[in-house]
Amino acid sequence: MIVDQNEWFRSLNVGLPDDVARLKAAGYYREAIERIDAYLAEDWTAVQNGPNAGANPAPGGVEAWRAALRAQREMMRRLPAEYIYTEQQAVEKMQARVTGFTLEELRALDRAGRVDWRFVEGEKRYLDRFDETLLDTDPAFAARRREPAADGSAARARRRATHEKMVREGAASARITVEAGVGMSDEAFAAALARAKAEGRQAVHVRAWLPLPAACESQSEIVLESFSEPPARIAAPDAPQRTVFWEADLTGNRRFTARYSYTQTARYADPLAFTPDPVQPDFDTGEEAPHIVFTPALRALAAQLTEGVTDPAEKARRFYDYVTLNVHYHYQPAYFVLEDTPTRCAFDRRGDCGVMALTFITLCRIAGIPARWQSGLAVGPGKCGCHDWAMFYIAPRGWMYADCSYGASMARAGEEELRRHYFGSIDPGRMAANRAFQANFDPPMLGFRADPYDNQTGEVEADGVGLWGSETVSTKETVSYQEL
Repeated sequence: MIVDQNEWFRSLNVGLPDDVARLKAAGYYREAIERIDAYLAEDWTAVQNGPNAGANPAPGGVEAWRAALRAQREMMRRLPAEYIYTEQQAVEKMQARVTGFTLEELRALDRAGRVDWRFVEGEKRYLDRFDETLLDTDPAFAARRREPAADGSAARARRRATHEKMVREGAASARITVEAGVGMSDEAFAAALARAKAEGRQAVHVRAWLPLPAACESQSEIVLESFSEPPARIAAPDAPQRTVFWEADLTGNRRFTARYSYTQTARYADPLAFTPDPVQPDFDTGEEAPHIVFTPALRALAAQLTEGVTDPAEKARRFYDYVTLNVHYHYQPAYFVLEDTPTRCAFDRRGDCGVMALTFITLCRIAGIPARWQSGLAVGPGKCGCHDWAMFYIAPRGWMYADCSYGASMARAGEEELRRHYFGSIDPGRMAANRAFQANFDPPMLGFRADPYDNQTGEVEADGVGLWGSETVSTKETVSYQEL
């Protein structure tokens, strides 16, 4: 039977056996994986068919238990690649980037919860991007950089001009052309080809997916201009995660690329400027395991933030304010290894754009406000990067946006008017490829994805095995950006 390994993540909330959970928390991943293998090797049919037939030997059922173990096994296999710096290496990393950094300073940041770390095989290791968080979000460190950071004042001036235009004219649009590509790294391809030849094959069977602009409220006139080679399939314009798909037997490595253009229109909306309908819809208000889950902690937080409030737009504003004014932007490890993301974000008060968006979505849904995911790229003249944001629905206005990470960024810069802009509205510098979290591709990718939840840079599978980290190479470039 062909199995989509990415579906196993839907069972993550089943949890781990106590012994494995303790080993994982302590960072003894090799031993934890060995114990998972032992659990997976057990034959539970005797439990199912014996004198206690019908009993449930594991929370969520045997198959959910096995699925959770398999997903956790792969997560623990990948975690050490996310947390790579010893304490001394972390200090040296910062000393290379800022003046006067000390071991005592790192330990003070650690105690304040401002650097992300885990134990890896008994030793504390720091996240590979911990330094970027400090330099990109803390003015004190930015002032000590050995290489000056880019001045963000021009970008904020453009945002103010866009905001003013949207308030004045109701919308702002841009015609955008992007070229993107994905493929195997040369090292990964060489290793895969060597394995193939050892098995008597002369080629590597490669499957690749690259995100494309989806048909949605804000995107129109989508033109798929060119591909590096004819695709095997192009997903429907309104696919939950729209992709172009290639499949080929390769004897030499090559990248798969696409160029596309589209018109992005951002319409201005003030969620507090109209009276909500007395009866609101109930679609997109449910849980979606493993991350959009109504934990007791999140239920309590949502109730506290909305105590005495009946207006759904005001409830959404309070959730947006909580995230943008309390959650500190931190670069995250790969989403592949994250668990219970909204609860962690709400109470650790740190996350990136996707983590903030999921937290806002979950709080809205707990309050009965329809909310959903949207993601793809943030684009502009000379820039093209990954980005996630949220949408929420208030009748009679309909769908509106909440970009919590942009809002938090504007709060850090003291731009309160722009922070408020991103509650209800976004800007035209977007490429929206995904309108659902944890959606399948068309056709599905069966091996583990690098990101089983989102798709911004593309995915590659070689001989049925999903690639991740340095095994893949992705590119994205804004070819042209014309304000309309």
